[in-house]
Amino acid sequence: MKIMVYDGPRQLRVEEAASQPLQSDQIRVKTMFSGISHGTEMNVYRGVAPFFRRKSDPAVRLFVDAEQSETWQYPIRSSDPGVWYMGYANVGRVIEAGSDVKDFEVGDIVYTDAPHQSEYVKRADGGIVKLPPGVKPEHGIMLTNLMTTYNGILDTKIKLGDTVVISGLGLIGQLLLQMVKLSGAFKVIGIDTVEKRLNTALENGADLVFNPMQCGDVAMAIRKETGNKGADAVIEATGNHRALHEAIRIAAPDTVITAMGWYQGPAADLDFSEEFHHNRVTIRSSQTGDINPDIRHMWNHDRKRQACIDLLSKLQLDNLITHRIAYDQVADAYAMVDNKHPDLIQSLLVYE
Repeated sequence: MKIMVYDGPRQLRVEEAASQPLQSDQIRVKTMFSGISHGTEMNVYRGVAPFFRRKSDPAVRLFVDAEQSETWQYPIRSSDPGVWYMGYANVGRVIEAGSDVKDFEVGDIVYTDAPHQSEYVKRADGGIVKLPPGVKPEHGIMLTNLMTTYNGILDTKIKLGDTVVISGLGLIGQLLLQMVKLSGAFKVIGIDTVEKRLNTALENGADLVFNPMQCGDVAMAIRKETGNKGADAVIEATGNHRALHEAIRIAAPDTVITAMGWYQGPAADLDFSEEFHHNRVTIRSSQTGDINPDIRHMWNHDRKRQACIDLLSKLQLDNLITHRIAYDQVADAYAMVDNKHPDLIQSLLVYE
């Protein structure tokens, strides 16, 4: 099989590896498509994720100093045990099933969080999703993104009639604006600096879009659109500190910003002395690995996943996959994402 290897920051190649043996409770899947994460994966690809320099202590939920052996070290292979940072949006066809497997059979189209490689083996009870009939296999690669987005929706607590601003109109932002509409918002405003994304957002239901490179002070423009109140809710999905600062300015007083990005490095562009302090703005991190404790008694991972499986057939997804790239050119695909290609929303690696 073909696997992906990181030799260092921005150093990526494909190599051959032996197929993994199949146990009686496992299935073997041949990959059809996988989706590159334009946020989390890029922080790993660039070598800036905190795990390269510190370790996360699960007992205290803090990042602490670590020995070199306790941090991520190169080379990193997609087939290494426990790897989640070299792809986690994989759709493939079952080509072999162990003797004890009951719920899957050869030919099934399935989604898993497997990395970017041409084949993999997983336990049949290991979170594998059989895609429903009628769902395009390439759309299935968005299931992880949908679950991340859904968590942001649950954290934002949108009310019927709200005006919601979405900062960042990449894949997550495009999914957000459609789900915000389904949640009852009367007006959804999108912000991005890329014309392709702004136009796609309008196609997908945004009521208004702003390019801050062209319109100047977006926060002031949104005040004019909302009778000087500001947005009822702001969802910040860029992972950019400057955009987070502008989200604070856009939010109405005593409201909550849902911060969905994985912000890296010191936040030199944040100034908490102005709107944040005087308007009593709250910033809430929405991390996909857990659920708001206010609703955890009703919502769990399985319910959230099922809701997102249903959304695969309800949302406009065709215009979000803008680039299809052969797996052997995966290094070029990563470089395209890293260099912020202006027409790119979601890249799809094609294996067959």
